[in-house]
Amino acid sequence: MARYYLAATVIVVLVGALLAAHRLGPPDLRIAGRGQGTPTAERPAPSAAPNTPPPFRATGSWVLSALPACFDERSRLRGPVAELAAKIPPAADRIAAPATLVVETCTLHVEPHDVWVDRGADRMRVPPDAALYRVDGRLTLVVRTGSTVEIRRY
Repeated sequence: MARYYLAATVIVVLVGALLAAHRLGPPDLRIAGRGQGTPTAERPAPSAAPNTPPPFRATGSWVLSALPACFDERSRLRGPVAELAAKIPPAADRIAAPATLVVETCTLHVEPHDVWVDRGADRMRVPPDAALYRVDGRLTLVVRTGSTVEIRRY
């Protein structure tokens, strides 16, 4: 008798599985119809990506330090000119203006009283009175503001 119950169970499971597979199969969806209205012209794609940030502009004695991929600030001194005059490099080491230096992805433009830095579309300025020196293969930036001087070594 167990054989008949087992055979009947197998038949019921098989028939149930076939019916479930047939009913749960993908639906036969067909979309038919004709478009109505007037066609519109295609629009050209925008030339610039909408998420492109605008170029960065800045002015300050800190702009070289804000570009660590190009300039690695080693030291910084700030104080009265009278106290730090001995730490200012000699005039013979000053980079004569006009001069252009390329450091990694940055381009330095040394002018008589200020320094400009370009990196791609970004443009930054070290305001007057700024001077750039080359000392022992490194750059030294000296910025005077009134009776205060700031010396940054890169």
